[in-house]
Amino acid sequence: METLVSLDVRPVEPRDRYERIMGAYESLAVGDVLELTVDHDPQCMYYTLRATRGDDAFSFAYLENGPETWRVLVGKKTDAPERE
Repeated sequence: METLVSLDVRPVEPRDRYERIMGAYESLAVGDVLELTVDHDPQCMYYTLRATRGDDAFSFAYLENGPETWRVLVGKKTDAPERE
């Protein structure tokens, strides 16, 4: 059964956001979805996941695309280990 986990990092200090976002993604079970809300385009998360997990390990879809708020759905498709 798919679980939707919501994470709004807008009130989080910018230096702490990456760790919080990636930690939330890592804690997802396969099939779960993270709804991420941020105040900038989260494309860096997409590129990080693509580089470290591979294209088939996750899904990434924009729900809201700025200019002040961005919301994306990030689905965990596999428990692919992080690549070097």
